[in-house]
Amino acid sequence: MINYGLRRVVGNVFFYLLLGVFMLIVLLPIYYIFLTAFSPGDQLFTKPLSYLPRSLAVERFRDIFNALPIARYMFNTAFLATASTLLAIAVSLLAAYALARLQFPGANLVLVGLLASSMLPGSSTVIPLFQMYQRLQLMDTLQGLLLLYGSGLLPVTVWVLVSFLRQVPIEIEDAAKVDGASLFPLLWHIVLPVIRPGLATMFLINFIAGWNEFFIPLVFARGPSSKVITMALSEAQLIGSSTQFNADWGNVAAVAILTTIPVFIITFLFQRQIVEGITNGVFK
Repeated sequence: MINYGLRRVVGNVFFYLLLGVFMLIVLLPIYYIFLTAFSPGDQLFTKPLSYLPRSLAVERFRDIFNALPIARYMFNTAFLATASTLLAIAVSLLAAYALARLQFPGANLVLVGLLASSMLPGSSTVIPLFQMYQRLQLMDTLQGLLLLYGSGLLPVTVWVLVSFLRQVPIEIEDAAKVDGASLFPLLWHIVLPVIRPGLATMFLINFIAGWNEFFIPLVFARGPSSKVITMALSEAQLIGSSTQFNADWGNVAAVAILTTIPVFIITFLFQRQIVEGITNGVFK
């Protein structure tokens, strides 16, 4: 009995030590970003490296807002993340319902193809997309970015929603069809309430992915009217610098905080829904 109790105590101590090391590894870079953002420029690269702030340089944020249209970038980012998420979920729901219920030949092959398409690196398709967007005059427009954002979210969203739809008992839909329900009332009144956790999960995940997108707007958005907040990371380093080789990492860290805070708040508030939705939909 004593040996069992001792092993349990040792196991708990080892677990919490390991958890503490893991949290230190994860949180230390985040802490250093905050430290870099609020430290004056002459205190960023001291030897030895200081992990405690000696003074706070809050004027860096004022300079960033004066030099860059941060409010416009934030609006563009929020619009693209929200609209692309809604577009992807609406299209993916119809596609997932067809794959889960119609049982046509090659349905699983379509699923595999969708998943394989999401594994392609963005650089492999950027040249033909760039040429096509130039011909269609979609460069530097929110509409063009919305199409790219939404299409990029489709494969994984379809895959996850198919998993949720296959868990819905077919008898529920058969009973609604007997009562005379057509396709869209069936989806709206019967299917959607049942798979609401999956839809909420994919909305949050896709919104976060759209908010953090950097490569697509870097290539297809070159004017302030369509730039997003992640692009301010590359622009902030030139504020107050005479050349592109003299980067101000304090400005970059300050913009990184502005970029991360909304995502952090959303993830913190809905972390349980994200974990439960993915667990129930994929691993159940």
